[in-house]
Amino acid sequence: MRKYHGIRMGRRAVAVAVAAVITLCVATGARCVFTRMQIFPAIMAGSAVWLLLWAVVTMVFGRVYCSSVCPSGTLMDAVARLRMAVERAGHRRYRLRYRYASPSVRGRYSVLFVVVLCAVLGFSVMPALLDPYSAYARMVAAVRSLVAIPAGRAAGIGVVSAAVAVGTLVVISAASWRRGRYLCNTICPVGSALSLISRHSIYHADINTDLCMHCMRCVDTCKASCINPADMTVDTSRCVVCFDCMDVCPNDAITYRRGRHALATPLMQPTAAGAQAASMEATSPQPVRLDRRQFLKTGVVAAAAGVGAAMRAAVTPVPAVWNPVPLYPLNAPVPPGFGSRSSFLRRCTACGACVAACPTGVIRPAVREYGLRHAMLPVMDYGSVACRTDCNACTQVCPSGALVPLTLSEKRRFVIGKARVRLQNCLAYGRDKSCGRCARRCPLGAITMIRLDDGRRGPVVDLQACIGCGACMAACPSHPYKAIVIEGVE
Repeated sequence: MRKYHGIRMGRRAVAVAVAAVITLCVATGARCVFTRMQIFPAIMAGSAVWLLLWAVVTMVFGRVYCSSVCPSGTLMDAVARLRMAVERAGHRRYRLRYRYASPSVRGRYSVLFVVVLCAVLGFSVMPALLDPYSAYARMVAAVRSLVAIPAGRAAGIGVVSAAVAVGTLVVISAASWRRGRYLCNTICPVGSALSLISRHSIYHADINTDLCMHCMRCVDTCKASCINPADMTVDTSRCVVCFDCMDVCPNDAITYRRGRHALATPLMQPTAAGAQAASMEATSPQPVRLDRRQFLKTGVVAAAAGVGAAMRAAVTPVPAVWNPVPLYPLNAPVPPGFGSRSSFLRRCTACGACVAACPTGVIRPAVREYGLRHAMLPVMDYGSVACRTDCNACTQVCPSGALVPLTLSEKRRFVIGKARVRLQNCLAYGRDKSCGRCARRCPLGAITMIRLDDGRRGPVVDLQACIGCGACMAACPSHPYKAIVIEGVE
């Protein structure tokens, strides 16, 4: 019974350590090998080494990635352990029980197909939402941004991004509380892709029916719901190699080995009637409380209405007080370090690592800036702060290669965008005031205040010197619309 206890505890220790390092690196903006070895960012970065490594590891040992390296998987296990602690603290007779569930083959591979199709067509929203690493990193980035960035900028992080992070946490926690690794085997595209390999893995969990006493402890413990009590087999396409079933088996009937045990003792096998009854019990639908369903439906509708109202409030412009006109950039500025705009949009996984690493909060998740198909990707927001020329943190943490690392000298010369002026909104031009804040705040001297042909003063931008740091736009006091914006470059 204790044969695999050490391996099980070692697996847990590795999973917790990896998740802790990833959390710390995303929160502090530090470079980390564990973020670059995640499967989806490695695909976006074209890292053949990591992809080949995980393919080989999965073929030999099964879905070790899901149990030990994926931070979302560790979060799911932590929620299950929390449920155990809560029920024990309530002095309830506790035994965390799962049950076998038939594999949702059509469902999970349909989701995988849709994700791949969206990635090929350039719709990054779906892959970004379902990638387990990106989902976990966004939650960490949201918490870090709200804690570390001043309150005035924390609100600018975005209602949508905060709602997505909270919604992701709620969905993962609720599903893990009731169904263990259900999301891993039905929704997660990484888990579905690895299942195509793990079903043929060399080493896997196997049940020796000569030793099995049919106590069903392994079925009750399996959080992947992949042990079939009818024929006592393990679905290796869903097994995440957690060793929980092996640790609870009182007769060491479950082993991690090559091949499968022969069914040597007919008396130890379930009868046809018993197998049929077990199968019907495992696959029969469970009654659903209508009042609970109605309550959840009402709560989701109310939450969606609240988020929609907050979004409308965030994007509704302030009524004009002196006849300025809106000035929108033709292209939203991309964070520094991108090779090209199209490459960035194609490779970014919306993990939020650059958002969390930015010390001023000038990088936030996009809503409509890139179009709805690229929602949640990072975008530069110069509403009240600028991009510091002495900081390159965002370029150092990208795991997918959407942003390449820049030195400080390279960052000072990197062109994020170009400033564009609308004189009609300028206080110095339209109201004949002595402003000139944009010219004074420009760290490169790319903006000068000159007297124009009509006799009024206004800012003029030297496009050769401008790099799009946004200091001019952040300093512009024009209200309700800025007199200067930063346009992204291709």
